[in-house]
Amino acid sequence: MLELRPLGFADLLDATFAVVRRAPLPTVANAILIQLVPALLCLFLVQRLDGSVLGIERLLGDAAAIPSSAAWEPGTWAGIFEESWQFYAGAGAVLLAVQLLANVLVVGPTTVAGMRAVLGLGTGWGQGLALCGAAMLRIAGWNLLLGLGAVLLLGLLGAGAFLLAGAVGFPAAILALLAVVLVLMVGGLWIGIRLSLVPTLLVARGTGTLRAIKSSWSLARGSWWRILGILLVVVVVLGILEGLLSQLVSAVGAELVGANGTLATWITLGVVANALVGALGLVLGQLMLVMLQVDLRIRNERLDLALGAEALDPASHPIPGRFAPMR
Repeated sequence: MLELRPLGFADLLDATFAVVRRAPLPTVANAILIQLVPALLCLFLVQRLDGSVLGIERLLGDAAAIPSSAAWEPGTWAGIFEESWQFYAGAGAVLLAVQLLANVLVVGPTTVAGMRAVLGLGTGWGQGLALCGAAMLRIAGWNLLLGLGAVLLLGLLGAGAFLLAGAVGFPAAILALLAVVLVLMVGGLWIGIRLSLVPTLLVARGTGTLRAIKSSWSLARGSWWRILGILLVVVVVLGILEGLLSQLVSAVGAELVGANGTLATWITLGVVANALVGALGLVLGQLMLVMLQVDLRIRNERLDLALGAEALDPASHPIPGRFAPMR
């Protein structure tokens, strides 16, 4: 059971790994199996593109060796692709949709397991999925909304740069675009930190998207730099762990496959290894957000009092703190 008091960084980190130990099935095991699906789909696409990639490499080599080569002619490039553009566009859309669904299926049960672990409750695999069923639909909608916003923003930037290039010239348009992108990156970071708890709150509170946005915005007020610092440290820690795991998987793969392994075998090992490492990083990052959300709610909404009352009868509160009052 988590100590019901404001949490320091060491407490957040310890609680994150404690949840993994207490509920490995709805967290790490669930994430690994789910992340393997987009990884295998990506592997299939890589194999379908293998001939095209080799053809592009060959043409680029010819163009570099002989600048006046016919490799620069559009008709030459069009002939190296084995599938139609509709195939590549459709495959990309399917891969994006599968990855979005995989993310939702990891964030939901992981958040449930983290919230239940606050009161020392274990969580089964099916239980984790069942308790966040409705919330996962809202998380998918939120992710889709963010994706559409990003696409719209990129479209507006591209159109603006094109029009500006026609008016003031290409170099000036590039400089203006870089300045706008820099401003948007700073603004996006500020807004992103304020909204970073939305997916977690959709599960932990069981509210609608608008209320989760309002709650995340309110909780992050006055804690922006603290949240940013914690997330940066988490990114560094996860980067180190992912690097170590990648090296371990590579070493094990080298022992199992040997130096005579085919390129396809090594590609398969690489894709699977990335899926495993990505799954672990996603789980640990999400659990840190869950614990950070608990800490901010304790500081701002006295969640500790609600959790203390719920601890007397945990069976009546499958997701601890879900109905705690919101500031």
